[in-house]
Amino acid sequence: MRTFKIALAAALAVLFAASCEDPKFVSRKEYDTLAQEYQDLKSGSEAIREEYAQQAQAVDSILMQLSQISGSTLTLRTDMERGTARMTQVQKIEHGLVDVKARMEELEKATRNNKALRSMVKSLKKVIAEKEAEIESLKAEIKKKDETISAQHQTITEQSGTIENQNSIINTQKDNLRALLAEQAQMLFQAGVDFEDMGDEAPEMSFRRNKRKMADFRNAMYQKAIVYYRQAEAAGYPEAAYRISAIEEKLAQ
Repeated sequence: MRTFKIALAAALAVLFAASCEDPKFVSRKEYDTLAQEYQDLKSGSEAIREEYAQQAQAVDSILMQLSQISGSTLTLRTDMERGTARMTQVQKIEHGLVDVKARMEELEKATRNNKALRSMVKSLKKVIAEKEAEIESLKAEIKKKDETISAQHQTITEQSGTIENQNSIINTQKDNLRALLAEQAQMLFQAGVDFEDMGDEAPEMSFRRNKRKMADFRNAMYQKAIVYYRQAEAAGYPEAAYRISAIEEKLAQ
């Protein structure tokens, strides 16, 4: 209808130009009215073309953004297979989907009178919905893996704490054992000292018979002292070795 009016206006303009000398053919007022309508129709057609061009550009921009989101989703799937996927990747994709949905809503309102673009917008909304469902599925899978890893880390931490406590108990027991052995070594050494002192303090006898008995007693004390000194040395008391050497010298006299 608009094309018809434009053609009619153009034709009337030509007729007016051809018969401008005969004012009875077309009046000036009728010509101006038709010419104005022609200009209005022409301006409206240009505005519509500009509007459609802007809408087409918006669709192209949305398609590019969806392509980027698809690429990010593919990277996310690859990282999931490698075990390196992070929830921050999902959040970035979700933000992109929120943005593209908002732009789609604006485009949908603007294309109510454009049947061809309306159909494309409907298809794009379906693609976005499918992408949202895919991301939700991947998000749930990553969350499940993260929870599993967190639980494993917690178990390892608890086991490490148990091992640390056990090592502490073992170290305490070792310290107690060393202290006990040191105490036993000291007691053995002291017993050796006591027997050695008893041998040293044995009195001298004037009669040969008593003198021999006293010598046997002294030697017996020295031998017992050596036995205890050797046990003390085995228990980690190094000074006992010097005492053994000293008693052996006494026995050799």
